[in-house]
Amino acid sequence: MSADASATSKVTPGATTAASSQTTKHRGRPGRRTSLAWKNLTDAPVRTAVSIGGIGFAILLMFMQLGFLGSVGDTATVVLSRMKCDIIVRSKDYLNVYDPTSVPGDLPQWLESIPEVRSAVPLDIGVTVWQSPEDESFRAIALMGIDLDDPAFDLPELTPQVRSQLRPQGSVLIDDASHKSFGPKNKIKFGELDFGTTTDVAGSPATIKGTFFMGTGLAANGALLGTRETFDALTPGPRGNRVSLVLLSLENPEALEQGLHAVEQRLRSLGGPASQAKAMTLDDAMQSERQRWYYQTPIGMIFGIGVVLGVVVGGVISYMVLASDVMAHLSEYATLKAIGYSNSFLVKTLLTQSTLLALLAFPPSLLLACLLYYATSYYSSIPIRMTWTWIGVVLALTLFMCNAAGVFALRKLLKAEPASLF
Repeated sequence: MSADASATSKVTPGATTAASSQTTKHRGRPGRRTSLAWKNLTDAPVRTAVSIGGIGFAILLMFMQLGFLGSVGDTATVVLSRMKCDIIVRSKDYLNVYDPTSVPGDLPQWLESIPEVRSAVPLDIGVTVWQSPEDESFRAIALMGIDLDDPAFDLPELTPQVRSQLRPQGSVLIDDASHKSFGPKNKIKFGELDFGTTTDVAGSPATIKGTFFMGTGLAANGALLGTRETFDALTPGPRGNRVSLVLLSLENPEALEQGLHAVEQRLRSLGGPASQAKAMTLDDAMQSERQRWYYQTPIGMIFGIGVVLGVVVGGVISYMVLASDVMAHLSEYATLKAIGYSNSFLVKTLLTQSTLLALLAFPPSLLLACLLYYATSYYSSIPIRMTWTWIGVVLALTLFMCNAAGVFALRKLLKAEPASLF
């Protein structure tokens, strides 16, 4: 028997149908084309299910890494996003919102005299040491000091009654998103049961007067809010006449660039320590904060590398799946080449098959990722949210890695002669 005859005898029903439909079409008679890629998948359902599971694992890995990476940016700006201002004035030595260093304490008065500025509000912020009232362990916690007559934050909890309760030195509100390791009485989150509880903060007594919600994250697992006097009392070391940040609201928020220019001119004209302060819009400050956590901290880099690793792992898994499928149907592909099908037809078939695998694996992976996002947010108090951006990015990466793997899996077949493959 000749090589061509032998090759033809080994063709699968799917390949035969595809070939016959091609012939029918060429003869001008109507015919129904059979998808060879779909036949390859349905011909071995167990192998296809395993393949979908492997690719789905890689997709899930990418979703989780992107979710954590997104939470880095979200939690980095959680404090800035609640500030009531148009422009922020901060030290040129600023590192992050919880380590802002400081600027001269009389700077708010000097800046408020600018015609373009409606108000200049001081804000103290830093990290101190909290002793859990439950197990007396010590943990780092964020502390923010505000002017009660003109609060720096847009918080509905700061009602006139609550503000009056915060006036005595040592009175604080605690973020109800603070981790349970800080010692709430119900072992889950801070609430009414904790009102009136007094504990040690940096060697001084602090009394919980209520809760507020701002949100914590990777930079800090808990947060306290009090007056500027309370901030001075609950932070170690003397501060002198210094303030962490100055929040400026403009008379005309629409003229943002004009207001920013006026503030920068005033800072330069003051000279001395004031000239070491830097003014920037709130949006620019938030973008700068994200960029720092993404690119200048180990946390952002780790999750960024994790996304790349997910693509690599997914590519390897996809290659193994598709290469195995090519080897399993090697004689059928050889037969198609022997009877005249072009390399482009084989490439199109395998790319269609790899695309189908990607599209079949994506929905269950997306559903599982949403469930894991919810569970992680609930148990770790770190907000992780699914966005259309992440869905689009992961879908694009999935299609890319599967199709790239398909091309690599087929390259051996494309270089081979049909007779040598039997």
